[in-house]
Amino acid sequence: MGRTSAPHRLIDLETSRALILRCAWTIDTGGHAGRDSSIAKAHVGDAVGRIVDRSVQICGSLGVSHDLPLARITAEVRPFRIYDGPTETHQWAIARRALRERARVRS
Repeated sequence: MGRTSAPHRLIDLETSRALILRCAWTIDTGGHAGRDSSIAKAHVGDAVGRIVDRSVQICGSLGVSHDLPLARITAEVRPFRIYDGPTETHQWAIARRALRERARVRS
């Protein structure tokens, strides 16, 4: 787990960044960002949780002590999975949109 953790966290960071930038670009160009924002929220909330959780595990007991800012970051990150609805809600919204688009293309 230790040797493969860093590449996975880097992938989480880079995909999160790309999804957020795509959502921002869609909004900036006047597009409707419902789909993009649902995808970004579902991925980024989980990715941030994985990154912080792994950081706590690496630091051991220091990860939950107040000697490092990691305990505060952990407390601040937890609500990201809940803001604007839980990840599962966004996954259902993404699936509904995909099914509607598929039905529209087939008809």
